[in-house]
Amino acid sequence: MKRLPCPDYAPEYSYATCVSAILDEPERTRMMAGVNDIRETAIDFVERAAAGATWELPPLVVAKGEDPIVVGDIRKSELVALYEYYMVRRPLGRVIYDSILVGAGDECPTCGGIGHPRTLDHYLPKANYPKLAVLPQNLIPACRDCNTDKGNPLIDHAHKQLIHPYFDQPCFFDQTWISASVTHSQPNVISYAATPPDTWSEVDRERAINHFEFFGIAKRYSIAASSELIFLLDMHRSYFRNRPAEEFSQYLRSAAESSSVFPNHWRKVMYSALAEDPLFCAP
Repeated sequence: MKRLPCPDYAPEYSYATCVSAILDEPERTRMMAGVNDIRETAIDFVERAAAGATWELPPLVVAKGEDPIVVGDIRKSELVALYEYYMVRRPLGRVIYDSILVGAGDECPTCGGIGHPRTLDHYLPKANYPKLAVLPQNLIPACRDCNTDKGNPLIDHAHKQLIHPYFDQPCFFDQTWISASVTHSQPNVISYAATPPDTWSEVDRERAINHFEFFGIAKRYSIAASSELIFLLDMHRSYFRNRPAEEFSQYLRSAAESSSVFPNHWRKVMYSALAEDPLFCAP
């Protein structure tokens, strides 16, 4: 939905930093013995993410209560704890955590800025990809709604991959693929839909639609638009009341074009749609 710059950390840096906070020296040494395997897994993930092929990475699936060895003699729970304790709670790891979080500014990239990033979400869940638990490139700033709604999905087809704000193709971020329409009722309602261009590949079209539906973006955008719509209706009834419809339409069009938000932001899409609606713009 919204492009973010990729965190500029070497693949093994975050792992080594979190392990360095372990106080027990033998334990620290044992965990560091797995750094090369962690590095290779990280590089493979980054390459696949850039190619839109993370779905090909096999997940770790175990029965509830099982704690298998994942790297050397390091267990899944120990890799998960590197994130939950040594990255989230300890100072050295927390510096990395916070630098990734603030990189999103105040707009969640997953839902197009509806929510405000308050936590980091694992693009591939740490429960099933524990070797990626503290990899910065696998950590996405997210609002609580997106993080909660996402859960731990296991993606087994290319078209089900959610949009990755660091690595995915420019078309998801630079081209308009969300549309809006107004329902002329009492009150008026703005509705949103995912409408990727026909020029996109079938997989990219399906990915965009899947992401849009998975996170319930239509409803969340519509709610955000409701207060803006009231403002525009008041402006129409007052300042533009006795002016030609084209003048109000041009105002809406100019507001959409001059907006500095990204192409699929709910406000930009809304203004563009209203500008082309003759009934909404009519005096």
